[in-house]
Amino acid sequence: MEKAKLKKLSLKIGLGLLIFLFILAFSAEFTSRPSFCPTCHYMEPFYESWKTSTHKDVTCVKCHFPPGLAGTVRGKLEGLVQVVNYFARSYTKRKPWAEISDESCLQSGCHETRLLKGRVIYKGVVFDHGPHLEEMRRGKKLRCTSCHSQIVQGEHITVTETTCFLCHFKRDGDVEFAVYKKLSNCQTCHHWESIPKEEMSRYRFDHSEVINRKIDCTRCHVSTVIGDGFVPRENCYSCHFDHARLSQYGNTELLHRVHIAEHKIECIQCHLTIQHKVRRISPDEELECKSCHIDEHKNQVLLFAGKDLNGLKGHPNPMFEAGLECASCHVFHEELIGKAKVKVAKPQSCEVCHGKGYAKLLVLWEESADKKIEGLKRQIQIVDSLVDVPSAKTLIEKAKSSVLIVESGKAVHNITYSDQIISKGYEYLAEALKIAKVNYNLPKFFASSKVPSECANCHTGIENISKAIYGTVFSHAKHVQENGLKCNTCHSNARKHGELVLTKDKCNSCHHQKQTAQDCKSCHKISTEIYYGTFMSKMSPDVMNQAGIECVDCHVVNAKVIKPDETICLNCHDSGYDKMALEWKNEVRKLISEVKRLSQNYEGKDRSEILGIVSGIEKWSASGIHNYNLVTEVLRDIKRRLTPQPIGENLKTY
Repeated sequence: MEKAKLKKLSLKIGLGLLIFLFILAFSAEFTSRPSFCPTCHYMEPFYESWKTSTHKDVTCVKCHFPPGLAGTVRGKLEGLVQVVNYFARSYTKRKPWAEISDESCLQSGCHETRLLKGRVIYKGVVFDHGPHLEEMRRGKKLRCTSCHSQIVQGEHITVTETTCFLCHFKRDGDVEFAVYKKLSNCQTCHHWESIPKEEMSRYRFDHSEVINRKIDCTRCHVSTVIGDGFVPRENCYSCHFDHARLSQYGNTELLHRVHIAEHKIECIQCHLTIQHKVRRISPDEELECKSCHIDEHKNQVLLFAGKDLNGLKGHPNPMFEAGLECASCHVFHEELIGKAKVKVAKPQSCEVCHGKGYAKLLVLWEESADKKIEGLKRQIQIVDSLVDVPSAKTLIEKAKSSVLIVESGKAVHNITYSDQIISKGYEYLAEALKIAKVNYNLPKFFASSKVPSECANCHTGIENISKAIYGTVFSHAKHVQENGLKCNTCHSNARKHGELVLTKDKCNSCHHQKQTAQDCKSCHKISTEIYYGTFMSKMSPDVMNQAGIECVDCHVVNAKVIKPDETICLNCHDSGYDKMALEWKNEVRKLISEVKRLSQNYEGKDRSEILGIVSGIEKWSASGIHNYNLVTEVLRDIKRRLTPQPIGENLKTY
């Protein structure tokens, strides 16, 4: 009895299993039909585009499921997920998305021989699938769907031309300029010689004569590329929200591997579109100058953008990095021949944005650059006449190229980079001399990039400037160029740009470490003139000077520079000399006071000259101690000339 029940149960289970398998097989087959896809209404546009495409005789699952049983099972499971998404209405929040594997495209009975067919012609473009799928393109592995997708509704799995344009015309990033130049060359794709004449005759213009005469494409077609293919960070937010992924924005190798090689993401979902088309002239637009004026401003742009040059690492102008263009500085109008006008830049252009005084900086740049260019030119002539080795001559030509770039490109477009290019020119000459084994010493070239401060980016040529300060002449060449003094030793930007914070004591802390008379003379010019008796063109040295006494004999005690009082005299002289020195000081101070009072009766140049002389004596004569006889003679002479003279009558010029 139990056996019969068990047999009956087994039959029921077996029958149920058969029915289930039949239903499963029928469902699998039925849901694999293209007609089932538009059951979900949002699939209707894709279904309609498939019906009119070249793939209309190929079932959907033939492409959408990877070949093999595993691919079919996976595809069906993903289909169940789509059913859930349909009833959950999640399709309303995002566009349907599918990945087609290369195996599906290249399976038997489809495009398995596509890679062997060689070149094909598409819209006048000669294309070869082999290199694009078998080799890395710009360092990236492409898939069939990288170029064939459905971005445009109604065109099922058609060629996505925007992908072509991105690869061929995106300039920056992962390719060298030489590679980009080959990619963007017209003949790379528009290889007219490979197109049959009957095919060419169907185009809007028959290029046969153009090919025969070897006319360059750019003679007719200019500005055919629009856009730069930039990837705005905001585009990442369309799909991603977690910081870990968003932080990989700059990792282009990872991004392209994940989005292109591992998944099928359309390029323009991330990149801005690059258009490639023939543009017609619009009466409302300016004409493209470079169609006739070829490379007129090539070197200016090279300097301004700071492009890499002959192994020299580029250094863009800060203005370029800030997004400024030519018209930002070229704001003044200047007439050319006839009524034509052109915008030019002048020193005053700087002051429009940077404020008064910046015009001087531009003049400094021009003078500094001209001086350095002329110096390099002279050395090129000398070295060129000394060497006669072909390889050395090649280096001399490179040095000449350095001069041409800076001279024609105008150093003011990037004064720092121009300096580096000139420096590179000297390196070429030095290498040429070495190769030719010629014994000639090139003059030492000081590049502003060697200034130990970022100030050199603007203040190029400062080594040529000397300024009067604290009674002496401050040489930037000696302090910056020879001794490597940093700009912030004397200047600060804390309160005001370039504010002088150097004090006299700070100068002394360095200079007074030296204790020779010659060192004193280099800074204390007026004191030296008074002591040596040449002040005011006199010839009356102090008696101490005549006796061979040097500055250090009175101003250095125990290896320390001091400002002594009158008691220092007692180190060498008899008692009472200190009192006499004090009397000299008081007399000189009294004379200075009287001259200042009398000078108030005068004005203009006369008074300025008098006060200049008195100021020099007051600051640098140690109240007459450095040369009592000369100082009192000069002051008494001024006092005598001031006393009888009425206002307005000319004085003797001092």
